[in-house]
Amino acid sequence: MKILFTIILSIFFISCKNEHEDVYEHEHEACEEADKVSIEMRKFDDYLVTLYKESESNSENVIKKSDSLFIVNKKETEKYKSQIKSNIESKLHYLKAEIFYKIGKYKESITELNFENNKTGDAAIAYAANYIKLKDFKTAKSFIDSIGNWNGDEYALGNYYESTGNKTSALKTYRKTIEQDKSRKHFAYYKWTLKRVGELEKGKPLLNEIFFPTGNPSFEICDSDNENRTKIMKLMQNLPESKGWNGIAILESPQENEKDYYWVRVDIEKGKEFNYYIYQKTFKIKFFDPKSKKLIVLEDWRKSRKNGL
Repeated sequence: MKILFTIILSIFFISCKNEHEDVYEHEHEACEEADKVSIEMRKFDDYLVTLYKESESNSENVIKKSDSLFIVNKKETEKYKSQIKSNIESKLHYLKAEIFYKIGKYKESITELNFENNKTGDAAIAYAANYIKLKDFKTAKSFIDSIGNWNGDEYALGNYYESTGNKTSALKTYRKTIEQDKSRKHFAYYKWTLKRVGELEKGKPLLNEIFFPTGNPSFEICDSDNENRTKIMKLMQNLPESKGWNGIAILESPQENEKDYYWVRVDIEKGKEFNYYIYQKTFKIKFFDPKSKKLIVLEDWRKSRKNGL
């Protein structure tokens, strides 16, 4: 489950680590404060992983531990831990909702989900999963319709059709995802969709449930290429042409374009930008001109700039 605070904090933390040298001292202090809060959040996420693991064999005990953690969290006064109290509370409620769902206590799961006002995204899918089990198909569909543009939205819809006995609509939904969403081939939901199509085409039984999105921080929603991305960011920052850079964005990756390069854009001060292709295996860099669609060897591009071409 994605918690907005965590995403925002991560972005802020990364930006702090890449500040320009002329940033004021108080901004560095703010970065240090954000770092300390981030550390506490990571500590809790690590513990949450152990709770999810334990819940596989002793769900009742994890529910009791969660209830105790609610009390401890509510009384927390430590400077940095107190800044993530609401996030901890949300994650614990979702953990309990997930456990209740897995042990067949669907109404109790819904009660835990009701802690949040959010009824979109993963929460909407979780609600729909519960209502399918309660045979309340109308309410389940209303939550499916409220998911929004979210990872797993079409997969959940396909699950809904299967659970209501509509194989034709399920296959149509799954196939649409496969055909129109190839940029997400590295996502778990895409792979699950492929598997469901294969099963249904072989005449295997329909599903009788909608997947419940896990809140386990260790769940990998997609195949990660973070190591490559980190290396690319460092390469871009160290280019002489990147002096005074304002932002670096990876516009395409091999996971998305099914090719052997990353398309990277570096925004420079005064509205200037440079585009590059960085090759996956060698990390060789070429300059890319989006207008002419031309690729130029980096050394040749530098010579042409030097000559004013």
